[in-house]
Amino acid sequence: MKAIWKGYLKFSLVMIPVKMYNAVSKRRAVPFHLLHGECKTRIKQQNVCPSCDKTLANEEMVRGFEYGKDMYVIVTDEEIQKVRKESTESIEISKFVDANQIQPIYYSDSHYLVPDGKVGFDAFALLYRALLDAKKAALGKVVIRNRENIFSIQPFDGALIAYTLRYPEEVQTAEKVPEEEKVDKVEVDSGNLAMAKTLVQNMTGDFVSEENRDEYREALMEIIKAKAEGEEIKVEPKAEKAKVISLMEALKKSVKETGKRERGEVPKKAMATAGKGAKEVSQKKRKAS
Repeated sequence: MKAIWKGYLKFSLVMIPVKMYNAVSKRRAVPFHLLHGECKTRIKQQNVCPSCDKTLANEEMVRGFEYGKDMYVIVTDEEIQKVRKESTESIEISKFVDANQIQPIYYSDSHYLVPDGKVGFDAFALLYRALLDAKKAALGKVVIRNRENIFSIQPFDGALIAYTLRYPEEVQTAEKVPEEEKVDKVEVDSGNLAMAKTLVQNMTGDFVSEENRDEYREALMEIIKAKAEGEEIKVEPKAEKAKVISLMEALKKSVKETGKRERGEVPKKAMATAGKGAKEVSQKKRKAS
């Protein structure tokens, strides 16, 4: 893993040399290109002016901000350059807050922070332990590649993890949800609530990230691999799920089923549903061969 940034973690008069790694990979989506269906040639996207019916070169295009219908303010590259912030060499910590005060909706990307060389090991370890014991998060700001980032920095598995925080204007608060669509004041049936709590208890377990698989991506890659090897794959339509007759009946069945699961009595058929899409493709491949 290659460091994507090096600098300092600064709080008050303390400066710790650090380097940053990506904590997540964004290469999740299966990439597709648009082709001409007849000759399978990759098509080119062109910038066309609908008024002039003319294909434009890059130097003929300008940036415009629409402030009214068909009304634009033209902003030049020079003007944008004037307000861009220069990259900074340190993440400046402004304050420490209780980590649980930051709502999950504000979290965006995440990066690992580790000491850059032996010089900062002791100071880094000290900050790590102080945050861990106090259950605090450090709020820091840094400019990287002309973009200002706000970080919530928290101890995580022997390193610090810097969560990029969204700005307030990026977050749609729950206050904008119509009051008539909120359910916090709805009276619920006590019997149904008791069964719902039992269902939650029966289904309670530990979070294991490896259990979460992108079954759609796996099945799609199986199809792509099979077709690349010259095999035809028939995609069967999905069977419709049985409709729930009533909430009470659904709760009763769910509590009964999850109770069996707790006792290890889950039927093999029920256990085999996870990853079904990828397994069906594999079975069809074997039949085709």
